[in-house]
Amino acid sequence: MELNLIGLCCSQPHLTVYSRLRKMKEGDKIKIITDDFTIVERDIIPLANFFRCKYSVMKDEDKYIIYVEK
Repeated sequence: MELNLIGLCCSQPHLTVYSRLRKMKEGDKIKIITDDFTIVERDIIPLANFFRCKYSVMKDEDKYIIYVEK
């Protein structure tokens, strides 16, 4: 599953990531793409920790790719 957050701001990324991570079951994986590192720091990493998911963050040119696994 892939979640594209490029160009989103304010509370939209947080709500979108929260909704997807909440629905994940053990073994599910998701690829999240964003162009804003603040979203990675403020939304994705804290939510991944809250839902006890593993994650890795990579920078690819002007975007960030985050792989999250439950």
